[in-house]
Amino acid sequence: MSSVAEESTPKQREDETATCQVKRVFVAGSTGQSGQRIVRQLQQRGIQVRAGARNVKKANQILSNAAEDGAGLEVVQADVTWDMERLRQAIGDVDAVVCATGFRPSPDINGVFKVENLGTKNLVDASKAAGVCKFVLISSLLTNAPLVGQKDNPNYKFLNYFGGVLDQKKEAEDYLRASGLNYTIVRAGGLTNDPSYSSGLFVSPEDTLFGLEQEPGREICRDLLASICIEALFQSKATNKVVEVVAAGGADPPKHKWFDV
Repeated sequence: MSSVAEESTPKQREDETATCQVKRVFVAGSTGQSGQRIVRQLQQRGIQVRAGARNVKKANQILSNAAEDGAGLEVVQADVTWDMERLRQAIGDVDAVVCATGFRPSPDINGVFKVENLGTKNLVDASKAAGVCKFVLISSLLTNAPLVGQKDNPNYKFLNYFGGVLDQKKEAEDYLRASGLNYTIVRAGGLTNDPSYSSGLFVSPEDTLFGLEQEPGREICRDLLASICIEALFQSKATNKVVEVVAAGGADPPKHKWFDV
């Protein structure tokens, strides 16, 4: 794959440690269960949302119950498997991108690669071309399992059985990290809609949580995941950082400490 030119835009030449001034956000995967929550929470925060979806009519129906008093919502057709220029046009004039895409079962044997690997790389290239100042990627625990002594972890083996999804995600993570974009990668535990996993956020450095019983938690509610992804847009401490997140129960730590890892 060819990437965009290395010359940075004025936005990308800003001090990387400074907080990106986010007023408009493109959400890839906006109709997914995590994506929907990210869109709604951004609106509730007063942020303009450009929601990318393959099916605009369906997306409008799904996202129509977003907060009425929130910021504006614009749904645009977008597919991460598109070429970079077409995807750049779909992203439009935004300040940040949140990638909440995820492979869905299909007859395409290369579907996992196209979405989790190639698709994320396409989105990274298009985001650079669009001049965004922040990119947040939702990933998964155990993407780096083979390199940190966890290749025999049953959780890794089970999840990676499906098209090598964790390996594909890791390759996309590495591509983002080398891109020059201001990034935050949020590796999440098992995703659930169960509200009992919506509190007690536990944030850990990369390659420290492996879905084991003795750890603080193994799952996280999508609402809580959406909250930390959005917070990553506004905290300078989230700059170029990989965090792993689960719900441990109890009270959440103060938001200003979420990226103190």
